[in-house]
Amino acid sequence: MATLFWVLIVVHVFLCLFLMLLVLVQNDKMGGLAGLGGMTSQSAFSTAGAATFIQKLTRGVAVVFFIVVFALGLITAKQDQAVEESAMQKATRENAAQQQPVEAPVLPGAFNAPAENVAPAEAAPAAEAPAAPAAEVPAAPAE
Repeated sequence: MATLFWVLIVVHVFLCLFLMLLVLVQNDKMGGLAGLGGMTSQSAFSTAGAATFIQKLTRGVAVVFFIVVFALGLITAKQDQAVEESAMQKATRENAAQQQPVEAPVLPGAFNAPAENVAPAEAAPAAEAPAAPAAEVPAAPAE
């Protein structure tokens, strides 16, 4: 698969250069993009609209160019799906599996004192968010 990819890259570069050469060699009196349909703006109603050899060759090379671009896109998409793990990723994964998990640091006794006295069932409500303070109701003015 890798050989086909590099062969298509070389063909792609060749087609790019050849297509540029063909476009530059063509006669500029074809009316720009109007010449793609086979007729120019000046010769739409005349018999002089026959395509030259260079125009036909340019169309053929452009079609082959787009086919090669599409094939390169498909090959690249398939390679991205089947990416193998690199040696660096494999070594990192194996190294992480061999290391023992790091224990959490122990806090000094003053920090652990209240938590040790609380039973596990009582510790669960303490983890919830504190309730909002009661709203103060202004006292009615004395009359």
